[in-house]
Amino acid sequence: MANSISEWFGHRVFPTVTDARTAIQDQKDERCPFLSEALVGTRRCVKAANSRGVCTVSSEADGRQRDWVVCPYRTLTSPILPESARRLFCQAKDAEPLLVPAPALATPAIQREVRAAIDHDRKVLVYFMDKLGGEIDIPGSRRSPKFKLDTTLVEIVNKHGQPSIGRHGILEVQTMDFHGSYRAATESLTSALKLHPSDFARQLRGNPTWASAGIQSPNIANVFKRTIYQVLYKFQLGQHPDCAGAILALPASVWDSWQPHLGAPELRAKRTDTYTFAEAKGGSSLSKAWILVFETEETSAVTPNRIRLERTIEADWETLAHLVFDRAPKESMKLLLEKDSLRKIIRRRISEFWPELLAAK
Repeated sequence: MANSISEWFGHRVFPTVTDARTAIQDQKDERCPFLSEALVGTRRCVKAANSRGVCTVSSEADGRQRDWVVCPYRTLTSPILPESARRLFCQAKDAEPLLVPAPALATPAIQREVRAAIDHDRKVLVYFMDKLGGEIDIPGSRRSPKFKLDTTLVEIVNKHGQPSIGRHGILEVQTMDFHGSYRAATESLTSALKLHPSDFARQLRGNPTWASAGIQSPNIANVFKRTIYQVLYKFQLGQHPDCAGAILALPASVWDSWQPHLGAPELRAKRTDTYTFAEAKGGSSLSKAWILVFETEETSAVTPNRIRLERTIEADWETLAHLVFDRAPKESMKLLLEKDSLRKIIRRRISEFWPELLAAK
Protein backbone atom coordinates (compact mmCIF):
# COMPACT_ATOMS: atom_id res chain seq x y z
CA MET A 1 0.00 0.00 0.00
CA ALA A 2 1.68 3.19 -1.16
CA ASN A 3 -0.23 5.96 0.67
CA SER A 4 -2.23 5.83 3.90
CA ILE A 5 -3.05 7.88 6.97
CA SER A 6 -0.62 6.47 9.53
CA GLU A 7 -1.52 8.41 12.71
CA TRP A 8 -5.07 9.49 13.44
CA PHE A 9 -5.79 11.70 16.47
CA GLY A 10 -2.23 10.99 17.58
CA HIS A 11 -2.34 7.19 17.38
CA ARG A 12 -1.11 4.70 14.80
CA VAL A 13 -3.55 3.21 12.30
CA PHE A 14 -1.00 2.08 9.67
CA PRO A 15 1.00 -0.07 9.06
CA THR A 16 0.14 -1.35 12.53
CA VAL A 17 -2.99 -0.42 14.46
CA THR A 18 -2.84 0.38 18.16
CA ASP A 19 -5.70 -0.89 20.27
CA ALA A 20 -4.70 0.99 23.43
CA ARG A 21 -7.68 2.22 25.41
CA THR A 22 -6.38 5.80 25.40
CA ALA A 23 -6.01 5.71 21.62
CA ILE A 24 -9.58 4.60 20.98
CA GLN A 25 -10.90 7.18 23.45
CA ASP A 26 -8.90 10.01 21.82
CA GLN A 27 -10.25 8.98 18.42
CA LYS A 28 -13.84 8.85 19.70
CA ASP A 29 -13.50 12.24 21.40
CA GLU A 30 -11.57 13.76 18.44
CA ARG A 31 -8.99 14.80 21.03
CA CYS A 32 -5.53 16.07 20.12
CA PRO A 33 -3.15 14.50 22.69
CA PHE A 34 -0.39 16.98 21.82
CA LEU A 35 -2.36 20.22 22.27
CA SER A 36 -3.99 18.68 25.33
CA GLU A 37 -0.63 17.97 26.97
CA ALA A 38 0.80 21.38 26.06
CA LEU A 39 -2.19 23.23 27.50
CA VAL A 40 -2.77 20.79 30.40
CA GLY A 41 -6.39 20.18 29.49
CA THR A 42 -8.49 18.41 26.90
CA ARG A 43 -8.33 20.02 23.46
CA ARG A 44 -10.06 18.74 20.35
CA CYS A 45 -8.27 18.59 17.02
CA VAL A 46 -8.33 22.07 15.46
CA LYS A 47 -8.04 20.97 11.84
CA ALA A 48 -10.79 21.33 9.23
CA ALA A 49 -13.24 18.48 8.71
CA ASN A 50 -11.48 17.13 5.60
CA SER A 51 -8.23 16.56 7.48
CA ARG A 52 -9.46 16.25 11.07
CA GLY A 53 -7.31 13.96 13.14
CA VAL A 54 -4.63 13.41 10.49
CA CYS A 55 -1.18 13.72 12.10
CA THR A 56 1.05 11.74 9.75
CA VAL A 57 0.68 10.05 6.39
CA SER A 58 2.66 7.00 5.31
CA SER A 59 3.98 7.05 1.77
CA GLU A 60 6.56 5.02 -0.10
CA ALA A 61 9.94 6.66 -0.61
CA ASP A 62 13.18 5.02 -1.74
CA GLY A 63 11.52 1.63 -1.71
CA ARG A 64 10.11 1.73 1.82
CA GLN A 65 7.13 3.11 3.67
CA ARG A 66 7.87 6.26 5.66
CA ASP A 67 5.94 8.63 7.90
CA TRP A 68 5.47 12.20 6.66
CA VAL A 69 4.29 14.60 9.37
CA VAL A 70 1.41 16.74 8.09
CA CYS A 71 0.40 18.58 11.29
CA PRO A 72 2.81 20.87 13.19
CA TYR A 73 1.09 20.14 16.52
CA ARG A 74 2.28 16.54 16.18
CA THR A 75 5.73 17.73 17.31
CA LEU A 76 4.58 19.74 20.35
CA THR A 77 5.50 17.10 22.94
CA SER A 78 8.65 15.96 21.12
CA PRO A 79 12.29 16.86 21.88
CA ILE A 80 12.17 19.56 19.18
CA LEU A 81 11.13 22.46 21.44
CA PRO A 82 13.59 21.63 24.26
CA GLU A 83 16.45 21.06 21.80
CA SER A 84 15.63 24.29 19.97
CA ALA A 85 15.65 26.12 23.29
CA ARG A 86 19.07 24.66 24.10
CA ARG A 87 20.57 25.47 20.71
CA LEU A 88 19.16 28.96 20.48
CA PHE A 89 19.71 30.07 24.05
CA CYS A 90 22.98 28.25 24.83
CA GLN A 91 21.64 25.93 27.47
CA ALA A 92 23.71 23.08 28.84
CA LYS A 93 22.52 19.73 27.51
CA ASP A 94 21.24 18.62 30.91
CA ALA A 95 19.48 21.93 31.64
CA GLU A 96 15.69 21.90 31.45
CA PRO A 97 14.18 25.26 30.51
CA LEU A 98 10.64 26.06 31.54
CA LEU A 99 8.70 26.06 28.28
CA VAL A 100 5.33 27.79 28.47
CA PRO A 101 2.74 28.15 25.67
CA ALA A 102 1.71 31.81 25.52
CA PRO A 103 -1.98 31.28 26.49
CA ALA A 104 -0.87 29.63 29.74
CA LEU A 105 0.56 32.97 30.91
CA ALA A 106 -2.97 34.06 31.74
CA THR A 107 -3.03 31.48 34.55
CA PRO A 108 -1.97 32.82 37.98
CA ALA A 109 -0.32 29.50 38.84
CA ILE A 110 1.85 29.69 35.70
CA GLN A 111 2.72 33.32 36.47
CA ARG A 112 3.96 32.24 39.89
CA GLU A 113 5.94 29.38 38.36
CA VAL A 114 7.59 31.76 35.88
CA ARG A 115 8.53 34.21 38.63
CA ALA A 116 9.98 31.43 40.77
CA ALA A 117 11.97 30.06 37.83
CA ILE A 118 13.62 33.35 36.89
CA ASP A 119 14.33 34.09 40.56
CA HIS A 120 16.35 30.86 40.60
CA ASP A 121 18.11 31.62 37.27
CA ARG A 122 16.24 28.93 35.38
CA LYS A 123 15.73 29.67 31.71
CA VAL A 124 12.10 30.53 30.91
CA LEU A 125 10.83 30.54 27.33
CA VAL A 126 7.33 31.42 26.20
CA TYR A 127 6.37 30.15 22.76
CA PHE A 128 3.81 31.42 20.26
CA MET A 129 2.34 29.48 17.36
CA ASP A 130 -0.98 29.22 15.58
CA LYS A 131 -3.69 28.12 18.10
CA LEU A 132 -1.21 28.75 20.91
CA GLY A 133 -1.25 32.52 21.19
CA GLY A 134 -1.06 33.04 17.43
CA GLU A 135 1.86 33.39 15.04
CA ILE A 136 4.06 36.47 15.30
CA ASP A 137 3.67 38.78 12.29
CA ILE A 138 6.61 40.53 10.66
CA PRO A 139 5.28 43.73 9.07
CA GLY A 140 5.99 44.38 5.41
CA SER A 141 6.70 47.50 3.41
CA ARG A 142 7.05 48.54 -0.21
CA ARG A 143 10.58 47.11 -0.06
CA SER A 144 10.03 43.99 2.08
CA PRO A 145 7.38 41.23 2.32
CA LYS A 146 5.10 40.42 5.22
CA PHE A 147 5.95 37.23 7.04
CA LYS A 148 4.61 35.05 9.82
CA LEU A 149 6.91 33.21 12.19
CA ASP A 150 5.50 29.71 12.67
CA THR A 151 6.87 29.34 16.20
CA THR A 152 8.56 32.08 18.21
CA LEU A 153 10.34 31.44 21.50
CA VAL A 154 10.70 34.44 23.81
CA GLU A 155 12.94 34.66 26.87
CA ILE A 156 11.45 35.90 30.11
CA VAL A 157 14.30 37.31 32.19
CA ASN A 158 14.76 38.91 35.57
CA LYS A 159 15.33 42.62 35.19
CA HIS A 160 15.63 44.62 38.41
CA GLY A 161 13.58 42.02 40.24
CA GLN A 162 10.76 41.98 37.67
CA PRO A 163 9.96 39.69 34.72
CA SER A 164 11.04 41.26 31.43
CA ILE A 165 11.39 40.25 27.79
CA GLY A 166 14.78 39.05 26.61
CA ARG A 167 15.79 37.71 23.22
CA HIS A 168 13.54 35.80 20.84
CA GLY A 169 14.24 32.76 18.65
CA ILE A 170 12.65 31.48 15.45
CA LEU A 171 11.54 27.86 14.97
CA GLU A 172 10.01 26.56 11.76
CA VAL A 173 8.61 23.00 11.75
CA GLN A 174 8.17 21.94 8.15
CA THR A 175 5.34 19.51 7.48
CA MET A 176 4.47 17.91 4.15
CA ASP A 177 1.58 18.68 1.82
CA PHE A 178 -0.08 15.87 -0.10
CA HIS A 179 -1.81 15.94 -3.45
CA GLY A 180 -5.57 15.57 -3.27
CA SER A 181 -7.67 15.43 -0.11
CA TYR A 182 -7.81 13.31 3.05
CA ARG A 183 -11.60 13.50 3.02
CA ALA A 184 -12.40 9.98 1.82
CA ALA A 185 -10.01 8.37 4.30
CA THR A 186 -11.10 10.44 7.32
CA GLU A 187 -14.76 9.73 6.50
CA SER A 188 -14.01 6.00 6.21
CA LEU A 189 -12.20 5.93 9.55
CA THR A 190 -14.90 7.99 11.27
CA SER A 191 -17.68 5.76 9.93
CA ALA A 192 -15.80 2.60 10.88
CA LEU A 193 -15.27 3.89 14.43
CA LYS A 194 -19.00 4.56 14.76
CA LEU A 195 -19.93 1.14 13.36
CA HIS A 196 -17.33 -0.77 15.38
CA PRO A 197 -16.82 1.17 18.63
CA SER A 198 -15.76 -1.89 20.63
CA ASP A 199 -13.41 -3.53 18.13
CA PHE A 200 -12.33 -0.68 15.83
CA ALA A 201 -8.64 -1.66 15.87
CA ARG A 202 -9.35 -5.29 14.90
CA GLN A 203 -11.70 -4.26 12.12
CA LEU A 204 -9.17 -1.75 10.78
CA ARG A 205 -6.42 -4.37 10.72
CA GLY A 206 -8.64 -6.43 8.44
CA ASN A 207 -9.59 -3.44 6.29
CA PRO A 208 -6.46 -1.26 5.88
CA THR A 209 -7.95 0.42 2.81
CA TRP A 210 -10.15 2.51 5.13
CA ALA A 211 -7.10 4.57 6.07
CA SER A 212 -5.83 4.82 2.50
CA ALA A 213 -9.00 5.80 0.62
CA GLY A 214 -8.15 8.62 -1.79
CA ILE A 215 -4.73 9.34 -0.24
CA GLN A 216 -2.29 10.53 -2.88
CA SER A 217 1.47 11.14 -2.95
CA PRO A 218 3.45 13.89 -1.16
CA ASN A 219 3.84 17.21 -2.98
CA ILE A 220 7.62 17.29 -2.55
CA ALA A 221 8.61 19.85 -5.18
CA ASN A 222 5.93 22.34 -4.16
CA VAL A 223 6.84 22.14 -0.46
CA PHE A 224 10.53 22.66 -1.21
CA LYS A 225 9.88 25.68 -3.45
CA ARG A 226 7.53 27.19 -0.87
CA THR A 227 9.84 26.52 2.05
CA ILE A 228 13.34 27.32 0.84
CA TYR A 229 12.67 31.02 0.27
CA GLN A 230 11.26 31.39 3.77
CA VAL A 231 14.17 29.46 5.28
CA LEU A 232 16.78 31.64 3.58
CA TYR A 233 14.86 34.74 4.62
CA LYS A 234 14.33 33.73 8.23
CA PHE A 235 17.87 32.44 8.70
CA GLN A 236 18.95 36.00 7.85
CA LEU A 237 16.34 37.49 10.19
CA GLY A 238 17.90 35.31 12.87
CA GLN A 239 21.02 37.48 12.70
CA HIS A 240 19.27 40.45 14.31
CA PRO A 241 20.97 41.35 17.62
CA ASP A 242 17.74 40.74 19.55
CA CYS A 243 17.32 37.30 18.00
CA ALA A 244 18.96 34.16 19.37
CA GLY A 245 18.85 32.55 15.93
CA ALA A 246 16.63 30.40 13.75
CA ILE A 247 15.93 26.67 13.49
CA LEU A 248 14.29 24.61 10.76
CA ALA A 249 12.92 21.24 11.93
CA LEU A 250 12.32 18.65 9.19
CA PRO A 251 10.99 15.08 9.26
CA ALA A 252 13.69 12.70 7.99
CA SER A 253 11.46 11.79 5.04
CA VAL A 254 11.29 15.45 3.99
CA TRP A 255 15.03 15.97 4.49
CA ASP A 256 15.79 12.97 2.28
CA SER A 257 13.36 14.17 -0.39
CA TRP A 258 15.19 17.51 -0.47
CA GLN A 259 18.57 16.00 -1.35
CA PRO A 260 18.27 16.43 -5.15
CA HIS A 261 17.23 20.06 -4.64
CA LEU A 262 20.37 20.66 -2.56
CA GLY A 263 22.78 18.73 -4.77
CA ALA A 264 23.00 15.91 -2.18
CA PRO A 265 25.48 17.79 0.03
CA GLU A 266 28.08 16.00 2.10
CA LEU A 267 27.82 16.35 5.87
CA ARG A 268 30.77 16.38 8.25
CA ALA A 269 30.67 15.68 11.96
CA LYS A 270 31.59 18.85 13.83
CA ARG A 271 30.88 17.52 17.32
CA THR A 272 29.35 14.33 18.63
CA ASP A 273 25.85 15.75 18.29
CA THR A 274 26.28 18.26 15.44
CA TYR A 275 27.07 18.13 11.73
CA THR A 276 27.93 20.87 9.29
CA PHE A 277 27.88 21.10 5.49
CA ALA A 278 31.19 20.20 3.88
CA GLU A 279 30.72 23.22 1.61
CA ALA A 280 29.84 25.57 4.46
CA LYS A 281 30.42 29.19 3.50
CA GLY A 282 30.88 30.28 7.11
CA GLY A 283 30.29 33.84 8.12
CA SER A 284 28.68 35.36 11.19
CA SER A 285 25.45 33.41 10.62
CA LEU A 286 27.03 30.00 11.13
CA SER A 287 26.46 29.73 14.87
CA LYS A 288 22.88 31.05 14.84
CA ALA A 289 21.05 28.67 12.51
CA TRP A 290 20.41 24.93 12.64
CA ILE A 291 18.45 22.23 10.84
CA LEU A 292 16.95 19.53 13.09
CA VAL A 293 16.07 16.26 11.35
CA PHE A 294 13.58 14.09 13.24
CA GLU A 295 11.77 10.79 12.85
CA THR A 296 8.68 9.18 14.37
CA GLU A 297 9.33 5.84 16.08
CA GLU A 298 6.86 3.96 13.91
CA THR A 299 7.41 0.53 15.48
CA SER A 300 7.23 1.69 19.10
CA ALA A 301 4.57 0.15 21.35
CA VAL A 302 4.21 3.51 23.11
CA THR A 303 1.25 5.56 21.89
CA PRO A 304 1.43 8.25 20.70
CA ASN A 305 4.70 7.16 19.12
CA ARG A 306 7.71 9.13 20.30
CA ILE A 307 9.65 11.46 18.04
CA ARG A 308 13.44 11.23 18.12
CA LEU A 309 16.02 13.64 16.78
CA GLU A 310 18.12 11.98 14.10
CA ARG A 311 20.72 14.71 13.55
CA THR A 312 21.41 18.40 14.01
CA ILE A 313 23.08 20.35 11.22
CA GLU A 314 24.72 23.71 11.81
CA ALA A 315 23.67 25.84 8.86
CA ASP A 316 23.69 29.33 7.39
CA TRP A 317 21.76 31.02 4.63
CA GLU A 318 24.83 31.53 2.44
CA THR A 319 25.57 27.80 2.24
CA LEU A 320 21.93 26.87 1.63
CA ALA A 321 21.68 29.46 -1.15
CA HIS A 322 24.87 28.06 -2.70
CA LEU A 323 23.54 24.49 -2.58
CA VAL A 324 20.14 25.40 -4.05
CA PHE A 325 21.14 27.94 -6.69
CA ASP A 326 24.67 26.86 -7.58
CA ARG A 327 25.47 23.25 -6.75
CA ALA A 328 22.12 21.64 -7.69
CA PRO A 329 21.82 23.46 -11.07
CA LYS A 330 25.42 22.53 -11.94
CA GLU A 331 24.66 18.87 -11.16
CA SER A 332 21.55 19.10 -13.35
CA MET A 333 23.50 20.68 -16.20
CA LYS A 334 26.19 18.00 -15.92
CA LEU A 335 23.56 15.27 -16.16
CA LEU A 336 21.86 16.88 -19.17
CA LEU A 337 25.10 17.37 -21.05
CA GLU A 338 26.20 13.76 -20.63
CA LYS A 339 25.77 11.94 -23.98
CA ASP A 340 23.67 14.83 -25.31
CA SER A 341 20.74 13.69 -23.13
CA LEU A 342 18.82 16.98 -23.29
CA ARG A 343 18.72 16.96 -27.09
CA LYS A 344 17.61 13.33 -27.03
CA ILE A 345 14.72 14.25 -24.75
CA ILE A 346 13.70 17.14 -27.02
CA ARG A 347 14.02 14.97 -30.14
CA ARG A 348 11.82 12.28 -28.62
CA ARG A 349 9.15 14.81 -27.62
CA ILE A 350 9.03 16.40 -31.08
CA SER A 351 8.81 12.99 -32.75
CA GLU A 352 5.62 12.32 -30.77
CA PHE A 353 3.91 14.98 -32.92
CA TRP A 354 5.86 14.73 -36.22
CA PRO A 355 7.66 11.39 -36.48
CA GLU A 356 8.70 11.88 -40.13
CA LEU A 357 10.56 15.13 -39.41
CA LEU A 358 13.27 13.39 -37.42
CA ALA A 359 13.04 9.94 -38.99
CA ALA A 360 16.39 10.40 -40.74
CA LYS A 361 18.12 11.26 -37.44
